[in-house]
Amino acid sequence: MTFVLCGVYLLVMAGGVVSISMVMLRGRREVYNTAYLSCQGLAILWCASQLFYITCTNQWEIHLANLLSNFGICFIGTVWYYFAGLYTSGRLSWWEKFIPMVLSLFHYGMVLTNRWHHWYYVSFQGTEIEHGMFYYTNVIVTYILLVWGAVRLYRGIRVKEAEDGDGMAPRLIVLAVLFPVVFNVIYQIGSLPFPYDITPLGFGISVIILLVATVRYRFLDVNLMERELVVVNEQLILEKERNRIAGEVHDTAGHTLTMIRSYMKLALVANERGEHRAVNDYLEQARDLAGNGIRELRQSINHLRQEAAFPLVTQGIMQLADQVKEIPVEVTVQGEDREAYSHLSKILYDCTREAITNTLKYAKAGRMDIVLRFQEKQVELMVADDGQGCAGIRENNGIAGIRKRVNEAGGEVRFLSSPGEGFMMRIRLPL
Repeated sequence: MTFVLCGVYLLVMAGGVVSISMVMLRGRREVYNTAYLSCQGLAILWCASQLFYITCTNQWEIHLANLLSNFGICFIGTVWYYFAGLYTSGRLSWWEKFIPMVLSLFHYGMVLTNRWHHWYYVSFQGTEIEHGMFYYTNVIVTYILLVWGAVRLYRGIRVKEAEDGDGMAPRLIVLAVLFPVVFNVIYQIGSLPFPYDITPLGFGISVIILLVATVRYRFLDVNLMERELVVVNEQLILEKERNRIAGEVHDTAGHTLTMIRSYMKLALVANERGEHRAVNDYLEQARDLAGNGIRELRQSINHLRQEAAFPLVTQGIMQLADQVKEIPVEVTVQGEDREAYSHLSKILYDCTREAITNTLKYAKAGRMDIVLRFQEKQVELMVADDGQGCAGIRENNGIAGIRKRVNEAGGEVRFLSSPGEGFMMRIRLPL
């Protein structure tokens, strides 16, 4: 029987070494991986101590085997609980770190000092052992930490990994914890025909079960986690690109359709007056504007954004102002526009375009004023109309897009309005 038991211990230890090697080869140096490997290491140490205990020839060797065995007994519950908490939530609260470790240190301290108080072992002579009070408190604490950690781990991975492993990974976790608990209960009852503690066998079986969960059902599969992270990053990039295209389409299509509507309105008025040449001019301008809008939409969808479409800021602003025929637009330039400001051309162009679109759609204005101020360290843009204004400014897609562009460029924007007082947008962008 002793020979068979030694063989089983060796087999379990070999399985533990293989399991540790698998995790070290497949995993990164995460804290929870360290805790997991420590837990397996304690199980292997426990098995080694029992193997040593079986082959002991004197009292000193028995005492050393007992110290090694109790090191695993006192700390394995704490390390397992640490692993469960770190794996599921990534961190532990101060009391989760402090209380289990203090209990483990206390009980192992009782083992080390037992010869002076006999509170952990009442007597320890060879295979004749009588356990004391703190031995049983250590067993109870270990049970609680093992079960509590298993429940926490089960809840944490049930949703995260059940889909990939058909629900087997969480079940294996529970089974892995049940084996050492059941084996220890059998040992505590004293129904075995030999005096050796079989609890390490339970932990060894747990190691093998966790190895199956790791290999077959991808428990602790860091490669899987990395692949999921790559997928999440790709989804974020895709979502960002969708939002960019949506914003570009909103601004370009909105401005183009608003301007075409304005030209159609002017063409109808000119037609009623019999000004057929003016009608043709408005229709021609609407056609050109539609072509430009389609081209800009194609560039947005294909990500062919021309950040420096206009070498000078004023060129883009003047083009936008010239396109407006429904109401007069006056552009005032203060300071000298130079190539040093060209990197802001696209932002100011897009913001001005959105402001013109909103004015023509909602303001019922009679005129617009655009003021550009080129200063030494910044550029200011002000767009104002004399329309109906509003009591409260709602930041819809257009205004939200303006604010986003300006904020990303490190600038600031303000929107001012009141009923009957028109609407004003003021932007400051640093060089």
